[in-house]
Amino acid sequence: MKWPAGVKSAVVFTFDLDAETLWFSRNPKNWDSVQNRSRGAYGPNEAVPRILDMLARNGVKSTFFIPGWVIEQYEGIVRRISEEGHEIGYHGYLHECSTSITYDEENALMEKCEGIIKNITGKKPVGHRSPMGEILPHTFRLLRDRGYKYSANMMDWDSPYFHRLEGKEIPLVEIPSDWMYEDCTYFFFTLQEPSRRPILPSSNVFEIWRDEFDGLYDEGKMLTIINHPQVCGRVSRVRMMERLIVHMKSRPGTWIARADEIAEYLLQQRQGQ
Repeated sequence: MKWPAGVKSAVVFTFDLDAETLWFSRNPKNWDSVQNRSRGAYGPNEAVPRILDMLARNGVKSTFFIPGWVIEQYEGIVRRISEEGHEIGYHGYLHECSTSITYDEENALMEKCEGIIKNITGKKPVGHRSPMGEILPHTFRLLRDRGYKYSANMMDWDSPYFHRLEGKEIPLVEIPSDWMYEDCTYFFFTLQEPSRRPILPSSNVFEIWRDEFDGLYDEGKMLTIINHPQVCGRVSRVRMMERLIVHMKSRPGTWIARADEIAEYLLQQRQGQ
């Protein structure tokens, strides 16, 4: 990677604000579970304000991927996210996960959600994270055709790169990550099917993410954290993130940026070649 002058390594903090859609996209029966839907509502109600306050204290801007339905239900907090300088990216309408959706069907879905996001931000989103991480054969062609600048879905490199279609590089940046850098891997507890039941101490996750950052920093690469406010937004976990940010900023040349800023830098570099 050839980072901007003075930059040695980059970090992107991303937040998937799925709210209730996280639950009913995993199991449609959760539409009828008031308790589970309340867990989703914790994200926009309590977690996001706490996270925004913490990011503001540390001068960090981040990227939020938000389903269109969530934006409609929680317009006030989503407007605050945008007004405080954070990016809002595409994340489906109902956090849909379908392996049978066609190009035309997904194209129409994206157009609908782009309109919802533009109503908040005044502009069309430029970044895409697929709900449930499902990438279809037409996904990258669709993103190219709709003028997106980046995808945040893949797990094959430690640095961003350009996608290729039919053997040719296209102006679509990948912002890769890994399950190792996702909060749900360590914290997501549910008794409902499909069940997941880990609750690790925040100190353990801090050590894992800190050590990964330190290694990637030494190699001049990038770390992308994937958080879900209803999971990571509890007090101890937000404090852990703040400790991590303070540590990252203590290393000279650390660039903590939004995903669209990383993509825009790389696109400008590509144009200058």
